[in-house]
Amino acid sequence: MTSSDKKDEKKNTKDGTRVFKKMCLDGKISTYIGTREFVDHVGHIDPIAAVLLIHEMDWFTENKEYKVYAEITATFRYGRDDLDVLGINFKKDLYTDAMQVYPVKGVASCTTKIQGKLLKKLGSERAFPFTFDLPAGIPSSVTLQPVKNDTSSKPCGVEYCLKTYVAKDMHEPPDRKQVVDLLIKKITHAPDTQAPQPYIESAKNFMMSPNPLHVEARLDKERYIHGEPIYVHITMGNQSTRAVKKLRLSVKQVANICLFSNAIYKCTVASVEHDLNVQPSQTIAQTFSIRPLLEDNRDKRGLALDGQIKSEDTNLASSTIALPIANREALGIVVKYIVKIELFVSMGGELKLELPFTLSHPIPEHYEEDMEPPPQPTDANADNINLELDETGAYNNTLLSAQADHDDPLIDLEAAPLHDGGANSSTGETAQPSLL
Repeated sequence: MTSSDKKDEKKNTKDGTRVFKKMCLDGKISTYIGTREFVDHVGHIDPIAAVLLIHEMDWFTENKEYKVYAEITATFRYGRDDLDVLGINFKKDLYTDAMQVYPVKGVASCTTKIQGKLLKKLGSERAFPFTFDLPAGIPSSVTLQPVKNDTSSKPCGVEYCLKTYVAKDMHEPPDRKQVVDLLIKKITHAPDTQAPQPYIESAKNFMMSPNPLHVEARLDKERYIHGEPIYVHITMGNQSTRAVKKLRLSVKQVANICLFSNAIYKCTVASVEHDLNVQPSQTIAQTFSIRPLLEDNRDKRGLALDGQIKSEDTNLASSTIALPIANREALGIVVKYIVKIELFVSMGGELKLELPFTLSHPIPEHYEEDMEPPPQPTDANADNINLELDETGAYNNTLLSAQADHDDPLIDLEAAPLHDGGANSSTGETAQPSLL
């Protein structure tokens, strides 16, 4: 088989479904979730669909007073953990919701395909699906960039946590060994329909000049994806007696922290300068480009970024696109972007213009398929999740299990077995990463 044939074969191979798994320290329960990014479509939010797996069903049968609960919390952290003194926590819960997962109240149903696949893999006797429907208007995940190389504390900002725990009552503080905490994040996807192109025009009069300097500026579109260049089209008619010498183009991030008081912070995330020589009675039309990137702003403390999970990389915070609500504190941090245009003329004087735009995310890969309701069980659907064994009887794909106090890497659900993993039943030790 040639190398090109191998590439074609690899390309035609269907990708497996990927999920996240985390187990509590004492090995009683695990939580499986298909994605840790939930999209806000401005009007509705993707449901948080997960599956609870109970490893020690006999223990719950003997201790019937214990139940398993799930809780989703959006927290605004506005101070460092090491500054917490006298029981004062520098954080505020912006949204919280909880439910009982086991024993099941009523009928537990799957709302996504991933939940259905997980139940087939794990077995419906010990696996229980649960779903949170988030209301519109809750804040997006935003992190304020800390000092470079500062890992001593969690960064400030808005974060989401999905917690499953064992307790006798929903409001009872659980044992930390019986808690599964999964950090998730909510991102905003701007509507696919483009808004009108941002446009502005202005004129500047100068002393001893009978006619003004007239400038028109517009962007090529209103919504941009992270990493895209922004093209600014400028038409300039210089009827004044002064020459335009320089153009400065910059992108500014405006973050409005809505907690307690409205504090507005502005930060330049991209800037370019161009030399011009627009003489009196001259007209020009020119296009300039600028690209705002986090890589150019790693050293700016307090810059608003999209929410981070562990040490993963992220990008500049997306623009906040929220419905009008009465309580602005519930928005946490409101982020918007503007393109600022500055024209400098001879003998002093300048003309400034601003164009707002939206910076957002594209639809995530496999989003439409993963968010679809589960199909009715058929033989054809069952074939899609069969596991293939090699000659030695071992699975020929990789399944990594991490320690219980860390989040598991991605698991190939359709190609690899989902073992209970984590705690060893005989020794109680935590399983180390292994290759099956």
